[in-house]
Amino acid sequence: MSRLLLRLPHLVAQTSRGISTTQCRAVNIVFIEKGVERNVKAIRGDTLMETAKDSQIGLPAVCGGMCECSTCHVIADQATWDLLPEAEEEELDVLDTIKGVQDTSRLACQIDVTRAIEGARFTVPDSFSDAR
Repeated sequence: MSRLLLRLPHLVAQTSRGISTTQCRAVNIVFIEKGVERNVKAIRGDTLMETAKDSQIGLPAVCGGMCECSTCHVIADQATWDLLPEAEEEELDVLDTIKGVQDTSRLACQIDVTRAIEGARFTVPDSFSDAR
């Protein structure tokens, strides 16, 4: 039996009590864009890039999350960066092409939203370059 079917009674019970399944899967993320903090609700299982696009954060994300262009570059604060899994070699190669890259720079398309990053803070650079 699928895991979703096994969880269905639990999800229905939560929904009938006024808790939507999206709320149960929500993770609070802070984007800092042009000095302004924006608190957004991210859905676990999405990427940070998808969250940014859904929340109208100014990440161009030209390649659509394929780790090819660098236009979803974000800068994590140190506490957030310490929570993130290490970047894969492909992401590091793309980050090497970015002007203004910092020690805590990441590509939003390569960061999965999980409970572990609750309260994470990411700065959106003022300009982007396309690494392609």
